[in-house]
Amino acid sequence: MLKLLLINPSNEHKGLGNIRSTAWPPLNLPCIAALTPSHYQIEIIDENVERFSLKQADLVGVTAYTSSVNRAYRICKYYRERGIPTVMGGIHVSMMPQEALQYCDVVVTGEAESVWPELLSDFEKGRLKRRYDGRLADLSNLPIPRRDLLRQRHYLWGSLQTSRGCPMDCAFCSVTAFNGRRYRRRPLESVVEELLQIPQRLVMIADDNLVGYGAKDREWAASFFEAILRRRIKKYFFAQASLQIGEDKELLKLAAAAGVRILFVGMESINPDSLAAYNKHVNLRQMRLHQYRCLVENIRKSGIACLGAFMLGGDHEDIRVFRETLKFIQSAGIDILQLTKPTPLPGTKFWYQLQSEGRILNQNFPAAWDDYRLTKLVYKPALMSIEDVYAGSTYLRCRFYSFGATVERTVKTLLSTRSPTATILSFMINRSYCKAFRESDHYKLYNHPKIFRKFE
Repeated sequence: MLKLLLINPSNEHKGLGNIRSTAWPPLNLPCIAALTPSHYQIEIIDENVERFSLKQADLVGVTAYTSSVNRAYRICKYYRERGIPTVMGGIHVSMMPQEALQYCDVVVTGEAESVWPELLSDFEKGRLKRRYDGRLADLSNLPIPRRDLLRQRHYLWGSLQTSRGCPMDCAFCSVTAFNGRRYRRRPLESVVEELLQIPQRLVMIADDNLVGYGAKDREWAASFFEAILRRRIKKYFFAQASLQIGEDKELLKLAAAAGVRILFVGMESINPDSLAAYNKHVNLRQMRLHQYRCLVENIRKSGIACLGAFMLGGDHEDIRVFRETLKFIQSAGIDILQLTKPTPLPGTKFWYQLQSEGRILNQNFPAAWDDYRLTKLVYKPALMSIEDVYAGSTYLRCRFYSFGATVERTVKTLLSTRSPTATILSFMINRSYCKAFRESDHYKLYNHPKIFRKFE
């Protein structure tokens, strides 16, 4: 029997502090495992929740994001030195295949499901090609991921994917380059069948937008929620959606009844010029209609907490953006805060723009990829120094995570959502972000009243 080892490497600089509160299992490797013939013995190692150790294998497959790709390259080196073939896939190597081929034997670009059987056949015949280019997968034929290969006790959350692709084409997002602009749905029956097999009570829905981008997709989402209610599936969900979902109160009510308790909403900025630069036109329209606060309120009143994701430090923002964003977060009732820096991930429009302008500061790739973890700036913004962005972000988060603000926000979450579950989950996720922040270098360097006076 052949031994296949599949590895999900970890970035050394973790973005969340309390791994138990926020850990959910990867789906890519279990899905590949489900497509692997039965004469393979398969083991999955997820470094985010378990320690890596060198294990015997006949073939090694490694996935990687940009921030973890150097760790992936080192793992491949361990096995290549022992004569064991290594295959790399995932979003980073799909954007940078020639780089990856310097560190592994085989690169798979795009969605791997369409080429994995061919790759294994070539491996068994001793004629592996250097590169396999995956096509957009037919989601109607996807097998249920091999969750039995994951160490489930490490994950508080389960994970589920109902769709792929995004037509929005935001300048900073690599989803379009990897999964295409066509929004593809899985069959409803297959999704519900898989959901029934997930052992966790908490489930993270990994779609970039659960409710989709048109009337047909919203009908699918409504049917999904109705199926959960009809089958009496008792789970709570964390999902992602566009701010537009706040326009559909009936769908929100149905989502809440089905168990959705947290919605991740990419708000990005309250600066209209930044939204235009990011190609975030849906948000820009809502801002110009003065609907931002109203849509957040609709989400919360339905019984769902709102996780607002903001990306501060763009070319159209000065130091006032931190105070103005904090005021908006407080007045709009954002329950959970995710704060990142604009990061030109390879393959995105943002990446090509900054490269053409010669603004990427550290060109020592691949070593420089360690900084592409959404918390560091790898270019200088037009209207602020890099230090200003770090200090302003520290100011905003210190104010948001202060004891008094946390107590007040938790009470407001409960009063607005009327959901103890949404309130508890919001508190847990905020605590994870807060823990990671207070262990960061930025907190140590910029948490000082003299610095904060600059932003008040």
